[in-house]
Amino acid sequence: MDHEAFASHYVSLASSDGLDRAAAMVARDGLVTFDGVHDRRSVVDLASRLLTTREHRDAAADGVTMIADRGSAADRLGYAGFGTGELDPHTDASALARPPRLVMLVCVQPAESGGESCVVDGAAVYADLAARAPGSLQRLKQPGTVRFGDPGYWGSVFEPTADGRMTVRLRLDGLEHFTEPVDEAVPVLRAAISRHERDLPLRPGQGYLLDNWRMLHGRREFRGSRLMYRVLGDPVSACVLPSGFVPSSLAVVGASADAWDRP
Repeated sequence: MDHEAFASHYVSLASSDGLDRAAAMVARDGLVTFDGVHDRRSVVDLASRLLTTREHRDAAADGVTMIADRGSAADRLGYAGFGTGELDPHTDASALARPPRLVMLVCVQPAESGGESCVVDGAAVYADLAARAPGSLQRLKQPGTVRFGDPGYWGSVFEPTADGRMTVRLRLDGLEHFTEPVDEAVPVLRAAISRHERDLPLRPGQGYLLDNWRMLHGRREFRGSRLMYRVLGDPVSACVLPSGFVPSSLAVVGASADAWDRP
């Protein structure tokens, strides 16, 4: 279990500058972890100080969605999060033209076994592809080549912003459609994602806040009861969050781009 991933992005919200440090961590790294949030009221209170809640199909009036096993309901496309199976790293609300900027997840009850949350930094995946598989990366950047949802939104996995930054958008739950030749790059993309997945085995009261335009998130398969609270929204006016990430590449010493342009 990757407890280091939780610790390396941890901010104590009990400190006097905790909220400011949390906002700064998200702006810098796309992710912050925290603890001390043990009930629904505390989740709602924390969310109100960090984000403006977005309405969602599965959320209650307070903006909270209970993520738990709902049995056969998870067999429907788009409802895999309410099952016990593995949930591929994805962007929440990817079918919207403008997905929520922030995702907050808090653990109420961890699974008996498995069920770890996992996160993937889109900036690291982009840099990986730029170095190892530039041809695939170019396909994944072509506008209007991927449909997210049904009828959903036509866009691309990596989309540039007006200020020269980059965002990532992805779903792999059966409600996506990759046109040719973008579909040829999907195995390469999956392989890059797997190289940068980091598990977050949350305990009760622990959670994370991530930039939904930069970070992908998912879940491992599990057994037993598991309950999480999720809130989607956009940064409060006091929080300045840059769009996505600055695109960059990683040097791969001695590797040919053509040789790496495959899973």
